[in-house]
Amino acid sequence: MAVSPLDHASSSWAAPRSPSRSRRAGRVRAALNASLHGWELDRQLAAGCDPESDAALAVRARRITSSRSRRRIADGLARVVGSVEPAPRAFTAAARPDGAEVIAARTVLMSLERRLRGEAQIAPAGAAMLGLLLIDCTGPLYQPTAVGELGSRLRAAAAALEPAGRREHDGTAAPEPSGREDTSVPVAPEAARDEALR
Repeated sequence: MAVSPLDHASSSWAAPRSPSRSRRAGRVRAALNASLHGWELDRQLAAGCDPESDAALAVRARRITSSRSRRRIADGLARVVGSVEPAPRAFTAAARPDGAEVIAARTVLMSLERRLRGEAQIAPAGAAMLGLLLIDCTGPLYQPTAVGELGSRLRAAAAALEPAGRREHDGTAAPEPSGREDTSVPVAPEAARDEALR
């Protein structure tokens, strides 16, 4: 069977992908995974996973420690503190933080807000812990299972916010992962439905 020059050329020649193209493709995949799997990646970072162990983790770590993300988390903490201020109760679909827990942890909340609005570097583990705390309607911010649980989680996040070198210098350390996987299903506050809307 005769083989045309064109068939021969197409079967025997294939330009190898250049290293620069491969790197670009890898960065695109990592960025896409960081966007699609943000919640799971945040859980891994909050548990103490090394961001450099995975490309998507590294992208997610950079995102949640960026100035924009820090402001967003700080704004969320400020809204939590403001949620216990005397004000007319408005109809809303958002879940409300537990007032008693917020009042008890107010000092820690305000300290964390100031920390995030500052210029000092923060570690992704602490940023991930705070971000998850704000959006998990089954967590201690909204549904605490014990008195003081919110304050304990906030103090753990505060310790985890400090970069590793600074924690070693200060003699503090982020809490060790519990080894148990949280199987609860998170619900973002803005998605929680309020019966008052009926």
